[in-house]
Amino acid sequence: MNITQYFEFIRIINLKHREDRRQETHEEFKRHGLTLDGQRVGFFEAIAPTEAEGFPSPGVRGCFLSHLRVLEEAQQKGVHALVLEDDILFARQMGTLGEQAIEQLKILDWDMAYFGHSLGDEPGTPQWRIMSRPTMLAHFYAVHARALPALIEYLHAVLQRPAGHPLGGPMHFDGALHSFRAQNPELKTYYFTRNLGFQRPSKTDLHEVSVLDKQPWMAPLARLLRKVKTAYVRLKH
Repeated sequence: MNITQYFEFIRIINLKHREDRRQETHEEFKRHGLTLDGQRVGFFEAIAPTEAEGFPSPGVRGCFLSHLRVLEEAQQKGVHALVLEDDILFARQMGTLGEQAIEQLKILDWDMAYFGHSLGDEPGTPQWRIMSRPTMLAHFYAVHARALPALIEYLHAVLQRPAGHPLGGPMHFDGALHSFRAQNPELKTYYFTRNLGFQRPSKTDLHEVSVLDKQPWMAPLARLLRKVKTAYVRLKH
């Protein structure tokens, strides 16, 4: 059983104008034999506010709100949520390792599960381990149905607080997840010891773009460099 067979609700956050990322994600799913049917597994049209309202940028706020809306939709359906971002790059062994991860997760008592993270690969048998270190990525994670109400309540509280609030004000979404976990240590949060997903090199929508992206005539070079970097990441992992 793979991730698209186990989770009833999988959403990939994607801005409407980022057709490039959407197409690359379609290709990524196809490359690993994963279904993207638009029903059980589909894209969520990301929110694109024009004002930051306390967040580092409008893009960061839009990312936060988009993750929140996806989680709220899963809560309404009463199911676990598997959330990805549209720059997902699966590990080369996603097929075999992904199935191992799901088979183990099925019998695990979990609240949050990170398929992709910043903790790196660990030697030994691939397995889920309790997360005891911070990870600041949110491009490939799952939330159990029973944990959704508390998480959603916390995220709404973040929106109401001023930036820099000790309990968490407007911030990057991955930072909010970290703060939520830290304030709720009873939650069972796991990470898989083989990183199953990375972030594909892509033009950012959260911050100011690079020098290459500012100059239209340099766009082909920027695309070429990202393709080379993506190939390197895919070969390495």
